[in-house]
Amino acid sequence: MKHLSSLFERYQKILIPPQASVEKRTAEIICEITPLQVTQKQVAYNVGTKTLSLQVPSIIKSELQHHKVAILKQLEQELGVKNCPKVLL
Repeated sequence: MKHLSSLFERYQKILIPPQASVEKRTAEIICEITPLQVTQKQVAYNVGTKTLSLQVPSIIKSELQHHKVAILKQLEQELGVKNCPKVLL
């Protein structure tokens, strides 16, 4: 008997998440990992280069650089290695 999660793993490798979904989940992950509040409107994702950029004050950006690895790792686990953002600016 196959597990339902194996079905989702297959589609996770094939499908590419929409830009808005990546931006929304990134904002949620930042709020989960750090005490900072970042909205979806402050996150921009370039699908072609797989780059996330944040339109927040520089003091918040510098704080998020300390959590950059954890944020990208969480996105990689949820979106799959192939589809996840590679750079956080």
